[in-house]
Amino acid sequence: MKWREKHEGFAGQRLVVLPRPILANALQYPLLKPLLPTDAGYYPKAKGHTCARERGCPEAIFIYCAAGDGWCEIAGRRHDVASNQLLVIPASTPHVYGAAKKTPWTIHWFHAVGSNVPFYLERLGVTETKPVVPLGGDVQLFSLFEDVLEGLEHGFTLTHLIYAAHSLTHLMGLILRHKEEFWHGETDVRERMAKSLEFMKGHLHEPLNIATLASLVRLSRSHYTTMFRRVTGYAPASYLNHLRMQRAVQLLNTTDLSIKLISDRLGFSDQFYFSRAFSKMHNHSPSEHRRRYTS
Repeated sequence: MKWREKHEGFAGQRLVVLPRPILANALQYPLLKPLLPTDAGYYPKAKGHTCARERGCPEAIFIYCAAGDGWCEIAGRRHDVASNQLLVIPASTPHVYGAAKKTPWTIHWFHAVGSNVPFYLERLGVTETKPVVPLGGDVQLFSLFEDVLEGLEHGFTLTHLIYAAHSLTHLMGLILRHKEEFWHGETDVRERMAKSLEFMKGHLHEPLNIATLASLVRLSRSHYTTMFRRVTGYAPASYLNHLRMQRAVQLLNTTDLSIKLISDRLGFSDQFYFSRAFSKMHNHSPSEHRRRYTS
């Protein structure tokens, strides 16, 4: 293993490494086997930062560039890393990375091991030839990176490690969501779709009008539908049904409203159509649901 790093560190730098004997014991515990951070840190404006590992690293490396720029070389190819992008280096992959000279990066980073790591890499679409993932910026991302780092900083007891591991699971879930929602040229996609979803939630009783929803976020009907499916995984009509069924469960569990009145409130013209839609999703009728969960 060969290192090239700025020796004195960086102002405001934080770094924590899980001792390897503790790591070996931790990975015997069922709650830690799927995903566990082994190292974590934060390097602000890391001027002169470089690191080279000729044999790679035993753990997968995740580096989120919060500001500035950096770069990485893997398998003879150079990859630029810009603000709001995630660099992922699979375990045992030789690499060199570092901060840009003129605009050095600020990075949140962690190393991870566990049986689920290969599945996360697969879901992210990460390979040696495609190690950079655009995510966009989000204060929640920063907060969860901080949770993972603090979890390890506070100690290496089983309780601390479980907290750090589950914080990392939450962070990985958010990273995957951001990866699906972000693409070049549509940096405000989450804001637009959030506005659209809030409108849908406030108008569950109304017939779906895609033209109105598209106009609300200043998009063409076809572009809106494409963006909506990209962000939510659903077509607009399917997502509206998803929201209506969520609301139906709330009303069935917490009120004495009749099935017909619930159907009317959710915009169904026919009580029996509502019951069929509910049964298709939950595998039991609204009446049976009420008996199961309120008795």
